[in-house]
Amino acid sequence: MNKMDLTKPTRQSVKGLALIFIQGIRQSVRMFWPLVLMLVIQKEIFANNLIWLFIGIAIFILLIIHSILFYLNFYFYVSGEEFILKKGYFRKKILTIPLDRIQSVNTKQNLIQQLLNVESLEIDTAGSAGKELKIHALEKAFAAELQNKLRSGKANFKSKDSNDEVQLPETEEELILKLEPVDLLKIGISQNHFRTALIIVAFGFQIFQKVEEVFKEKAEEYSGEFFSFMSNSSWAIVLFLLIFFLIVSILFSLFRTVFKYFDFKLLKKGNAYRVEAGLLNKRNVIIPYNKIQELNWETGPIKKRFGIYNLVFKQAVSGQNRKVQLVDAPGCLTQHLETLKTDLFGEDKLSEINRIYSNNYYFRRLWFLSGWMPVIFTAPFLYTEIIYLLAAFLWFLGSAGFSLLILKKRYFKINNDQIRISKGAIAHKWKQMELFKIQSVEFRQTIFQKRRSLASLSLMNASGSMTIPYIDETMAKEIYNYLLYHTEISEKSWM
Repeated sequence: MNKMDLTKPTRQSVKGLALIFIQGIRQSVRMFWPLVLMLVIQKEIFANNLIWLFIGIAIFILLIIHSILFYLNFYFYVSGEEFILKKGYFRKKILTIPLDRIQSVNTKQNLIQQLLNVESLEIDTAGSAGKELKIHALEKAFAAELQNKLRSGKANFKSKDSNDEVQLPETEEELILKLEPVDLLKIGISQNHFRTALIIVAFGFQIFQKVEEVFKEKAEEYSGEFFSFMSNSSWAIVLFLLIFFLIVSILFSLFRTVFKYFDFKLLKKGNAYRVEAGLLNKRNVIIPYNKIQELNWETGPIKKRFGIYNLVFKQAVSGQNRKVQLVDAPGCLTQHLETLKTDLFGEDKLSEINRIYSNNYYFRRLWFLSGWMPVIFTAPFLYTEIIYLLAAFLWFLGSAGFSLLILKKRYFKINNDQIRISKGAIAHKWKQMELFKIQSVEFRQTIFQKRRSLASLSLMNASGSMTIPYIDETMAKEIYNYLLYHTEISEKSWM
């Protein structure tokens, strides 16, 4: 695999045998661990240790045979203007991908692949689910060369009329952002710890369900004891547990940040960005400018104090199985953000345009839904409780303040080429895209909006939608008509 000639069928690295074998073990454990656990508990079954030895040897031999057959029957090559991947020994699959339909080519490297010094390569195309288009074990140099060639399409392969390989001009990579350990600490501290807590709770609940299936009586007994302990505990113990859980959430956020963004680098080469990061699972993602549908960035109270933004490139793969690809770049400073905006959108002419805010009726609607409605629906059940009056009053004030924060951050700016939308409450989020990326525009007006001459707009692109809520009806119609006209006459490619 030293010299790349993809006109001939090419297999993965021989190291892929070990990777396939380990993946087979993982899949077997994932499928049969409940059965094995029950057999271990029922000691009278298979009391003879020799039977366990024979079963282990049989599984080991079967996995070796599977690994060899899978490796020998997995290969790829280029024929004409198509990339072809074949795999499978009992059920064979042939995946054919036109080179000019390839949308993105990314490499990843989990802990096992790092030990083997190989990478996996994933190919996303227009109209493909993408996950099947994966080569599991390639030498790093080979994977990098193949990634560049596939991303560039047929221009980088041998042409029909010549035996000489066409090479695109090489440009040096420019480092835009590199995260140091201090940056990772800032990012971890500024994460949404409430969301992290919900992830921990959901993960714990899934584990409890798995354990409950095997030890049903014990699980019910322990859960009953826990709820009994909590109901009889003092406020001090409950407060201690809440603080402990908050500390665990913060530590989990820090560890998650380190695992995901370790050695994070954002680089630029030509008209594309490249992101590489990860501790146990390394990723190497190439983001061409023309594939980016919109640029999102956000900050919050803690992020703002640190002077950092979390930035997200939103891409999309077209076709029936459309999916959105999010590539984030945390820890961006203001100069990084301005550099990226200039690369993607040119000179920032939107800064000279006045903000257009949503109508104040938007605040009243939010307050009614988040403040009045919960209180009205719960009042018949709690109106006799004195503490309910205090809770309802605090809820009213909190929901009014929260709704006001949303209104103050709900605005947009638009010119002939671009649009930027702002939203948020505690955090502040922005979305920006070029108008030719818009694929459809929806004009919405409820009966309540019509009475007040208001309307909302929804702008759809290949990666999702943007909403402009509760603006003047006349303005909404003018923007709606202009955007429809713009999408019809634009000849620029959105992908």
